[in-house]
Amino acid sequence: MVWDEVSREPTPGPVYVDATHVKVHRCGLNPEGGREAQDIGKTKGGWNTKVHAAVDKDGAPVALLLSPGNEADVSHATDLLENVVATTVVGDKGYDSDDLRIWLYERDVTPCIPPKANRTNPIPYRRASYKKRHLVENVFESIKTFRRVATRYDKLSETYFGWVVLAVIIKFGGIQN
Repeated sequence: MVWDEVSREPTPGPVYVDATHVKVHRCGLNPEGGREAQDIGKTKGGWNTKVHAAVDKDGAPVALLLSPGNEADVSHATDLLENVVATTVVGDKGYDSDDLRIWLYERDVTPCIPPKANRTNPIPYRRASYKKRHLVENVFESIKTFRRVATRYDKLSETYFGWVVLAVIIKFGGIQN
């Protein structure tokens, strides 16, 4: 499998997580097994897929994942971070969840996630660590320079994910997982 060939030994440190929406072109909307089985979901902006990424302190991807565009980022955080070695996980407000925080604490990982506005007892976070979250945004900007990643033309998730992995290999020399 390509993942085994391009992955490297993980090193503990901070990990930055986020997700980005990718529009699905109309030629990719009739996949075998249905849209939900192929990580395609309807949002206000149309049919989308989300690419989730976890990035290390050097700005290199350590984990990637696809999900339907209409599902919350936090619902896929544990799947994304399951095999990632980290001391701190930095995410935006979309990752503010008690369940995720407990899951991280059980693994001796410190969450650095700003609280949502509706939280009655806001949980403090390190603003200095949070400022470095741009590293994960830079990865999305970098891989979306490839047309096949910026817009999903593929019906099957595994085909589209292959293009995402190829973009990461070209831009970063592999995935450090």
